[in-house]
Amino acid sequence: MNTAEQKPIAAKPVFYATAYLPLKEIAREKGYNLLINGSLNRDMDLVAIPWSDEPAKEVDLIKAFDLYLRDTCYADGCEEHGYMHKVLPGGRSSWVINLNRRIRWNNLTDEQWYLDISITPFIKIDKHDAA
Repeated sequence: MNTAEQKPIAAKPVFYATAYLPLKEIAREKGYNLLINGSLNRDMDLVAIPWSDEPAKEVDLIKAFDLYLRDTCYADGCEEHGYMHKVLPGGRSSWVINLNRRIRWNNLTDEQWYLDISITPFIKIDKHDAA
């Protein structure tokens, strides 16, 4: 088969799938369970669910993911803007980690490599009241 007949490699799903297990371990260490919610074809849609009685702050989870993926993170109060934080229906928080986005001066042909992470709200329940 010559090169012109070969199908292109679907690099995004491969990259995202490779990143998933380390991110899941980071989430576990921070008190969350991490689920994939999507095809991985364009971006990596994840859902983080509090999985302990004392999960880390959401922003600390996102910064830990970013440190793993890009070896850097937003800090000094600009996290919500840098990670495009917003609150979604049901009280979920949305955070975005841009890995590689097209901007006017870099001329990338594939303009979307990013993680879109929804975090479900943590509701502290007094175990005495729940019984």
